[in-house]
Amino acid sequence: MKPISRKRKLATVIITVAILISLAAAVIVDQWLLVDLPRPDELYQYTTAPSTKIYDRHGTLLYEITDPHQGLHTPLTLEDVPPACIEATIATEDASFYRNPGVDAWAILRALYINWQGGEVLSGGSTITQQLARNLLLSPQERTEVSLTRKLREAILAWRLARTYSKDEILTLYLNETYYGNLAYGIEAASRTYFGKHAAELDLAECAMLAGLPQSPANYNPLENPDTAKARQNIVLDLMLKQQFITRDEAASARTEKLGYAAIPFPIEAPHFVMYIRGQLERKYGLEAIYRQGLQVYTTVDLNAQNLAQRIVRYRLAELSKQKAGQPPRNIRNAAVVVLDPRSGEVLALLGSPDYFDPRIDGAVNATMATRQPGSSIKPITYAAAFDPDIAAAHGYEPLTAASMMVDVRTAFVTQEGQPYVPENYDRTWRGPVLLRQALASSYNLVAVKVLDYVGLKSTTDLARSLGITTFDNKNFGLALTLGGGEVRLLELTAAYGAFANGGRKLEPVAITRITDHQGQVIFQSPKNLNPGAQILDPRTAYLITSILSDNYARRSTFGAGSPLNLTRPAAAKTGTTQDWRDNWTVGYTPDLVVGVWAGNADNEPMRHISGVTGAAPIWHDLMEELHKTIPVHDFAQPNGFIEKTICADNGLIPVSSVKYQVSGITPPASSPPRLSASQLPVACSHTISELFISGTEPRRFDDWHQRIALDRRNGLRAGVGCPLEFVAFQTFTLYPAEAQAWAKKQAIPQPPGAYSPLCPNESTNQRMANGEIISSAPLLPRSPALLFTSPDQGSTFRLVPNIPVEKQKIRVSIRPTDGVSLRQVKLFINGQPLAESSETLWQMSPGTYTFEAVGVDAAGNEVWANQVTVKVVE
Repeated sequence: MKPISRKRKLATVIITVAILISLAAAVIVDQWLLVDLPRPDELYQYTTAPSTKIYDRHGTLLYEITDPHQGLHTPLTLEDVPPACIEATIATEDASFYRNPGVDAWAILRALYINWQGGEVLSGGSTITQQLARNLLLSPQERTEVSLTRKLREAILAWRLARTYSKDEILTLYLNETYYGNLAYGIEAASRTYFGKHAAELDLAECAMLAGLPQSPANYNPLENPDTAKARQNIVLDLMLKQQFITRDEAASARTEKLGYAAIPFPIEAPHFVMYIRGQLERKYGLEAIYRQGLQVYTTVDLNAQNLAQRIVRYRLAELSKQKAGQPPRNIRNAAVVVLDPRSGEVLALLGSPDYFDPRIDGAVNATMATRQPGSSIKPITYAAAFDPDIAAAHGYEPLTAASMMVDVRTAFVTQEGQPYVPENYDRTWRGPVLLRQALASSYNLVAVKVLDYVGLKSTTDLARSLGITTFDNKNFGLALTLGGGEVRLLELTAAYGAFANGGRKLEPVAITRITDHQGQVIFQSPKNLNPGAQILDPRTAYLITSILSDNYARRSTFGAGSPLNLTRPAAAKTGTTQDWRDNWTVGYTPDLVVGVWAGNADNEPMRHISGVTGAAPIWHDLMEELHKTIPVHDFAQPNGFIEKTICADNGLIPVSSVKYQVSGITPPASSPPRLSASQLPVACSHTISELFISGTEPRRFDDWHQRIALDRRNGLRAGVGCPLEFVAFQTFTLYPAEAQAWAKKQAIPQPPGAYSPLCPNESTNQRMANGEIISSAPLLPRSPALLFTSPDQGSTFRLVPNIPVEKQKIRVSIRPTDGVSLRQVKLFINGQPLAESSETLWQMSPGTYTFEAVGVDAAGNEVWANQVTVKVVE
């Protein structure tokens, strides 16, 4: 017998050791990955669990959430599911579903490599089979883990499932068990929840919408985030196109199809509010807790107030739907309401539509959470930023006041892109000089843009975010923001108004007061000190906004004296209407309640002949009156730190006493006739009002608009100092600022002549007086030697039209004098070259960039000029 060689002995030892190591590894892997893995045949096993119940503030049951597998869960066969839904699901979730072994090998190798490198194991990229294994076979704790162990265990389970069930069986299970959001498990439940129909009736557009939901049901929820859901639907259609499931024409048709959202009726109270609560529970505790822990959820909603809001909304919409003779239908089908307590932030009512189950109005869409343009209802935030002393100091401007004057005339603003922006008022009317109290109360658009331009976009958006408006984050807004150019949610805007009602403190909406498990153990208690929150506005700023929004006299020019904004108790309110008539708002408050109302159409169709005061305001009015019937009347409490002053109603300046003309001042010889001692003296403004000012912001400037001016009877020109009184007549004028002079001329408001009579020239400087004392010895006219371009607007871009002869494509270039300047001559220049020796001319356009200038000489021989205007002409 030959001895065993040394090499052979070594090989035997190595093989033995390898076998032992393999056995040990198998044991380790079994203990690590396989020891407690469920069997694939457990896929259909479910256990009963106590249901979650949601109550209103008085203990009335709103809804009972049961495990869908114990209730109305309706499994379908694959033949019952439209092919479009199957194809949309495969294209979106697992394009190689019918070819792969149940796992994505590349994803597993990637996870192993990342783990070996010491990096984070990322989720995502799971096959349909892996998702099914994770959602139905792993424990709730494990399925949410992001770890290599969970990834491998999920892959092993998926591999086992792929060998236990056929591909069609796995796909059927997936379509029947996947969560689509809004308590809908399975495609049949999703179809009934979102579209109020059976899954077999779904078309391509609806299938693409549903197939996009499982990856993030809350984010893609079309009932709360329709724009995000639409974008997700487009991605699904693109994936279907990529996999050649559909043609380009079919994809285009599905993209443009209007989807109607509604649910098949089931027993539920306050459905939009319940779904809002369900979303909060899902985000905080997860679906497993909702279905397995028997939560008892006590909310803030008052079912009586909720039902009252629904009745009023239905009544008012029915009234608006009645067609008037000679007018087209108003086309308004929807409205939403939020009622909050401004002290506690408790949501007392949240109505997302008049009928949750009506597919004709997309009733299931929760309009209190959808983002919509607020129109003018956002203006109070801009004005609050302008009035607040602390915000003004932080952003480097002087605070404005309710008596600050701005001129409401056509004005061009230059956008961030260098283009001109010319806002218009709702009624296309310019009102000249207005005070900010009237401008906000009557909702003048141009002045609101001027205020925003003054304070800057950052101060307004920062304040909006501080008040809880989340939709203003990380967006580049323009000056149209204060006219509703940004989108907001009704719930958040209503809460922001709550800060005006509670003295400037942030109001966080509270919908849940307490949650217990099925054994009665408290697992959540709403913090007592949550509301009111941080002091965002100076209490005086909040009160000033309230004072304006409750001033029926100040808003009469737009809304009239008897508008729906008036209640039988003190109340502040603001309306809003978008320019395209798609959104209609009224948000207002008393010291006890803050109520927001939106009216419009959930599918974004425009309304006709409906504004904020005719659409949303009557709903707001009726609901406020009904809700306050059992609440004592309370006035808004005025905080300390205000100064009340009398001001001129047309300019916000301090009134002066009239000064009589005297012949003293120049002592003539006894033989000489009496002569004029001053050619112009102030007179008291004819109309004064009382206004509140935050201490330190009260006006310091005396009124110098209203003047008695001496005129030469012989020619109607101004009479200078020393003119014989026998030739002098006196007339009172209002001297408007330069920006308002063209408006004053259109209103046929008399203005003083700009030149002195050659028979009575001005021999000395005028003396401006207040209460008999000289306050200035500078010449009064002209105030500022300047010219203004009235055309073109700064930053304009003009495009040449190919089919029109070039010589006929001209624009008007014109200037006007300011502050009563009387021009002796004027010259217009373009790019430094003479253009015309007149105040107006037509210029033939040609491609390029051009700068216009104007230089002139006034009657006194002084040089006057205009700011440059630069425009661009393109082909």
